[in-house]
Amino acid sequence: MKRFILIFLFSLSCSKDKECVIILNKEEVKENYYFYFRPNLNYLPNSQANSLGSPGLNANYASGKVSKELFDQYNIGDEYCF
Repeated sequence: MKRFILIFLFSLSCSKDKECVIILNKEEVKENYYFYFRPNLNYLPNSQANSLGSPGLNANYASGKVSKELFDQYNIGDEYCF
């Protein structure tokens, strides 16, 4: 029974919820690649609010830095989970 409890607790500590967003804009800045999206305002573990210069985007949007490969793989309007 102790072994079962330890395995159960270990599996809970390793589980990680994914956050999914819709990409509203993409931007390359000095060889850095960003997706812009509307964050879930109750939960911002991996994203930060921004003051953006892009048209139509403001501080209610968040961004996430991604690799060039991910940047090229996704388009505006796609769902991106991390």
